[in-house]
Amino acid sequence: MLERLRARPGQGDEGVAAGVLILGMALVLVAGVMVFTRIAQAGDMRTRAQRGADAAALGALQPLQLRLVGMALTGTPPAGSGAWIVDDDAPQNGAEDYARRNDARLVGKVHLSGLEGTYAKVGAATSDCQLKRDDELSEQEKDDLRHRRNLCTDRMGRTGIGRSGTATAVARLYVPDCRYVTSPLPPGQNPPEQQPNRPSRLVCDGVTAWPRGNAVALRKKFTLRLVDQESATAYNGFPYDAPGGPAGPLPDPGPLPPGTPETVRRAIAFARAQIGTWYQWGGTCTSPSRVTATMGNCDCSSLTQMAYRAGGISIPRTTYEQWPFGRHISPGQEKAGDLVFFRPGPSGPEHVGLVIDPATHQMIEAPHTGATVTISSYSRDSFMGFVRPYSD
Repeated sequence: MLERLRARPGQGDEGVAAGVLILGMALVLVAGVMVFTRIAQAGDMRTRAQRGADAAALGALQPLQLRLVGMALTGTPPAGSGAWIVDDDAPQNGAEDYARRNDARLVGKVHLSGLEGTYAKVGAATSDCQLKRDDELSEQEKDDLRHRRNLCTDRMGRTGIGRSGTATAVARLYVPDCRYVTSPLPPGQNPPEQQPNRPSRLVCDGVTAWPRGNAVALRKKFTLRLVDQESATAYNGFPYDAPGGPAGPLPDPGPLPPGTPETVRRAIAFARAQIGTWYQWGGTCTSPSRVTATMGNCDCSSLTQMAYRAGGISIPRTTYEQWPFGRHISPGQEKAGDLVFFRPGPSGPEHVGLVIDPATHQMIEAPHTGATVTISSYSRDSFMGFVRPYSD
C-alpha cells in the first residue's frame, strides 16, 4: 500500500500521511463497530433474559391462580389457601414453560415466599449465548473447548464457549376478598347455633364467582404482577403462621395406619393445630386465636373445610353442603379423616367433626360458642353418619 502511494505522481509526504491516517481511521472505525456490536448484543441478551425471567416468574404462580379461580367458581372462598394445594412441581413446571416460550431457560429452582406462597422468584438465562473470542478464553475454558465441554450455541448456530444473558424476577399473586352473601331465613326460623345461614352467592371484589360465575371476569380479580422483591415472610408449605395461631410447621397428625393418604395426614395435622383455639359461629378458620374469638376463628364446618384445604382438597363451606359431598361410609367402616355428622335439622345435619381414631371413636371438633376446639367422642345419640370427601 505504501509503495503504491509513493508511486503516484504529484503526491509527496503529505499524501502518504493522509493515506495512512485514512487507513488508521478505517481500522479504528471497524474496531469500534465490532466493540459496539458486541456491547449491543450483550445488551440485547440482558433484555431477552429479563423478558424470560419476567415470564417465568408469572408462569410459576399461574397454576395457583387457576386453582384458586376454580375454587371460587365452585363456591369455595380461596382465603387461607396457598401453594400447597397445587402439585409440588407445578410452580417449577410453569416457570420452565414460560421461560421456554420466551427463548430463555430457567436457572435453578423457583423460590416461593409469603404466607401462602404467593410470591415467586426465578432466575433465567437466554437460550443462546455470545461466543467469546480466543483471546478472551481462560485456560480452563480453552480446555473445555478442546474437550467439547460446557459449550453453548449462539444465534447463528455456532457452538463454543460463551456468555449468556441472565436476569432474575419476582412475581406476586394478588387474591381478592371473596365473601358469601347469605339467603335470609324464612320468617320465624332461627339459625342453628353451630351453622351460619345457607349462602346464596360468593362474591369476589364485586364479581359474582358462584353460582354461574363469569370465569374471565373473575380471573382478572386474581391478578399476577411483577414486583420488586420477595415477601419478608417465609413460605413453609403449610397453611399459615398467623399471630395468635399455630406457628411454623403443623404438628404431627398422630399415629395413623400405614398408607394413610398425605391429604388426610395434613388435614388431621391442621385440625390438631387448632386445638385450644376459641369457637366462633360463622368464623372462617383462617387465623384462629387462643386469646379471644374473632371471625378468623373456626366454627365446626370451617374447621373441616380448612383442614381439607390444607391437604389440597376443596370441600364446601357449610355442614349442609358437606353432608352430600363425597361418599357416605357405613358405621364401622369409617377411617381417620372421614367427616362425622350430627343433629339432623330441617336443612340437614347441624354439626360436623373430623374422625382421627376410629378404634376409640375420637374426633376433633369445634363444639359451640364459649368452647374451644377439642378432641372428643363421636359416639352420640345425635349421630347421623360419615362422609369420605376424597376418593380412595
